[in-house]
Amino acid sequence: MSQEERIAENEHLFRTLNERKAGWLKSGQPAAGFRCECWRLDCSDYIRLSAREWEEVRSQGNRFAVAPGHTAVDVAPEAEEVLKEYPNFWIVEKHGEAGAVAEKLNG
Repeated sequence: MSQEERIAENEHLFRTLNERKAGWLKSGQPAAGFRCECWRLDCSDYIRLSAREWEEVRSQGNRFAVAPGHTAVDVAPEAEEVLKEYPNFWIVEKHGEAGAVAEKLNG
């Protein structure tokens, strides 16, 4: 498995956990605590997302919500870029092989 594939697989794991929590938003809670969806398996940070922010992140299968600064850009710049920075979380978008893996796993 390539480094880009591993990065996408790790982030998909946290996205899957967060999908379960998204149900809280549908039950009317204004915000919920989500796991950072960064590439590091040892990350235990949580971020707060509103329903609107959750929908923005999930609008494309190659996007992930991460804690500020938790990107793979320093490790694999070809794998992702920071798309948008909010005070409490950043949206990263996967590219190349990592993007293809993320889209496939999201499907």
